[in-house]
Amino acid sequence: MNVKQYVQDLNLSDDDRHRGKCPVCNRHNTFTASNNLGKLLWNCYANSCKISGGSYIHMSVDEIRKRMKEFKIDKDSNDVNVKLPEVFVMPEYLVPYTAYDGNSNDALIYEFCDGYGLWAADLDLYYDIKEDRIVFSVQDNGAIVDAVGRALDDSVVPKWKRYGTYAEGFIRGQHQLAIVVEDVISACVVETLGATGVAILGTSLNANHIQALRSFKRVIVALDPDAALKTIEYTKLLKANGIPAIALKLLDDIKYRRKEDIQFLENSIREFNGTFNTKGIAE
Repeated sequence: MNVKQYVQDLNLSDDDRHRGKCPVCNRHNTFTASNNLGKLLWNCYANSCKISGGSYIHMSVDEIRKRMKEFKIDKDSNDVNVKLPEVFVMPEYLVPYTAYDGNSNDALIYEFCDGYGLWAADLDLYYDIKEDRIVFSVQDNGAIVDAVGRALDDSVVPKWKRYGTYAEGFIRGQHQLAIVVEDVISACVVETLGATGVAILGTSLNANHIQALRSFKRVIVALDPDAALKTIEYTKLLKANGIPAIALKLLDDIKYRRKEDIQFLENSIREFNGTFNTKGIAE
């Protein structure tokens, strides 16, 4: 069974969802599929199946215009599409990471971060003792409003886990140039380069993301290479809302620090700092 073709044949419009019989295991109402900004996602929730995947399709001009209207918000208004933050309580099984002192869990976290050129002690990390995950705290004005965990064992599914529902994403850094990426590790890498990393923590931009990105002087959308279409669509949505945004085509995921990608980003950051005659730190 070609599941990708099966999902494409459902002809889901943007923001449409489907639930029904799984084409692989034939269980009833265990298979779901969705279309978010041209990205098709599918998954079977049957324990014996666990089929899942994703692919991209082109969006029509009308669908893109519809999304632009949906996210067109007045920065001076309290738009109903903007989700108000909820109170987040850190689960008891998330314990703070401390500088590596020989503890085996701390060692795993230290080594994980070091593999991406990151200094674990600077990242406000936690450890999920129940599911063996490194956990990045999501903060808003110094308060922890959410958390995102990544399995330390690459074979674990799902690899990433959200512990809350904060709608503005993961923002790392205090620079006036924001770079939108797909995951929190890439956002942390962006900060080491001298810009603010923003991981949206979802499959599409929402009104809260757009509100948050208004505070930056420039936004660069730099998603993974397999999300080139989404990179362009995000950039169009931001521009339609008056946010100065440009799209950047990457050769690899930012967190892997491919030489050509890092050089291009560093040049973009230098150009931004020269244009605004600043080191890029928000006042």
